[in-house]
Amino acid sequence: MYCLNIFIFIIVIAISSVISEQQVAHKIPHCPVYSRPMLRPNGDVRKCLPHQLNLCLNALEDSALIDTSGICCYHNQVDYFCCMDIPARLCPSYRNVTVVIHNNFPQSQFPVRSFHFRKGVEKEIADGIRAAAASRN
Repeated sequence: MYCLNIFIFIIVIAISSVISEQQVAHKIPHCPVYSRPMLRPNGDVRKCLPHQLNLCLNALEDSALIDTSGICCYHNQVDYFCCMDIPARLCPSYRNVTVVIHNNFPQSQFPVRSFHFRKGVEKEIADGIRAAAASRN
């Protein structure tokens, strides 16, 4: 009986430690280690969308001292954030990402849908359709 109580006690401790480990929140950085996030006036990190870098650039102060080549819309596996000081080779291109903003005016009975495609996608689609049609003939 004594051994059974000890065994149950050990099992309870083991299960509680596993449960407590699973409930620990992990802090995911907004930007890569070597860069800095762009902040809003209220101190929150500024968000952006793929192919919409203007959301970051429009927030810059009108100063010739700011290098805009290091500004990037960075995806940290949770959301998209404006980050500074990222080398161009490390800035994601979002080549296969399309942003769709559905019902961006919720008060409207006939909502407007906005589609933000990467530049050049229309030509790629047209070329693909022509190539498919040519291969059938």
